[in-house]
Amino acid sequence: MSNQKKSPSQTRVILAQFLYAHDVDIETLYNSIGADLTQCDADAVSHFAGIIDGINLATNKIRSHGIDNWAKS
Repeated sequence: MSNQKKSPSQTRVILAQFLYAHDVDIETLYNSIGADLTQCDADAVSHFAGIIDGINLATNKIRSHGIDNWAKS
């Protein structure tokens, strides 16, 4: 394992790849960690939603174009 710290964007890509590889959707992820978005700070939820949108986009591109070519499309 690399000692180099991953950037936030690299971490999101890795998470998207993991979710795709294990066929886990975002709602399942929320439920599994007990996330109740109705009880969270609105600004935090908005920020998190943007991150999740990016993860969803990456996951869909991985599904459509494959793990090696998803970023090229």
